[in-house]
Amino acid sequence: MGRLTFNEDEHRYYLDGRHIPGVNEILRAEGVLPDFGPNSEYAKLLGKYTHQAIALLLKDNLREDSLSPEIAVRIAQFKRFQQQVKITPKIIETPLAIEKWYFAGTPDLITANILLDWKISQNLYDYFSLTMAGYEILYEEFLGNKPEEIWIVRLLPSDYKIDKIKTDRQNFLAILLTYKYKKERGLL
Repeated sequence: MGRLTFNEDEHRYYLDGRHIPGVNEILRAEGVLPDFGPNSEYAKLLGKYTHQAIALLLKDNLREDSLSPEIAVRIAQFKRFQQQVKITPKIIETPLAIEKWYFAGTPDLITANILLDWKISQNLYDYFSLTMAGYEILYEEFLGNKPEEIWIVRLLPSDYKIDKIKTDRQNFLAILLTYKYKKERGLL
């Protein structure tokens, strides 16, 4: 495979300098991701910075005194999760791509047998099963096996919740193929 890069400002992936769509980009273009309204920008930033803090913590490089209170409470819940559920990371927030299907994504955490995604949402949304289907395909490509379990870990201000989910691979692949069809014909 070629060289994969991720432009954080654009939230876009590039394979050998050529744009390769990400899982959420595909779902958004096909109208699957909901519009969360005026608070969505704040929630996106809170989620982004929470993810970054978790990745730094897992790499023993987090300065906790630098965290805002909104992120600090989620990191406290992540630490509770980490103490109660022993996980050994293999891949942490690393962009991955599959040339065969021509898409990319950044799974939050991959272990030898579990695929995990961090959420700051109180709710469990239907589209999570589609996002995780894309990440599951990436997991299989890079580890050579299917994950035994797929978890959404919701980091709430005063608790955390683990939701073991089933992915919707069939619909994710249908959406991916529709996206590619439209893209190839200039419809997107």
